[in-house]
Amino acid sequence: MRFFSVLLFCTLVGGVACAQRPADSTFYRPGAAVPAHLKPIERSYGSYFYGGKRLRSPNSLEIPFNELNDPIVNRHFRTYRTFVLAGQVVALVPLVYVLTRNKGTYTRSGDYWAVYFGSIGATLGLSIIGNSQARKAVTQYNRALAAARFGFSAQPLPGTTQTAFGISLAQRL
Repeated sequence: MRFFSVLLFCTLVGGVACAQRPADSTFYRPGAAVPAHLKPIERSYGSYFYGGKRLRSPNSLEIPFNELNDPIVNRHFRTYRTFVLAGQVVALVPLVYVLTRNKGTYTRSGDYWAVYFGSIGATLGLSIIGNSQARKAVTQYNRALAAARFGFSAQPLPGTTQTAFGISLAQRL
């Protein structure tokens, strides 16, 4: 019983430590243009909609998140996946407990139920925390799409050797 308590504690502490890591700005490209084909993500009663179509799970959001390439969105989404994976691992703890349990020690059946209900509670907690990270990623994604963009361009004029310069400010609606 003590082994599983320590395993559960290490899983939870490791997941929280990963979630509270500072934002990694190694791959951040300041001023990078947002692809025009990306659409906002809508959320309604725990479901996500992209382009008017309902998505089966938040895992389906990985493609638009990667195309946006925002470090904050990617960090929240990685944290979501970490918590979901930790929840799936914790859900296997009762099975491992039954398989590794000594066959002659069936007198203390309270241990199994403690492990079983403890894993259910831990799995639910990890899922709730993970889904909150998915919501944060969607919020930041939509914010990045709606942000005003300032740009400078230099285009060669066709048929001449001159260059046309331009400045723009665009707000996505």
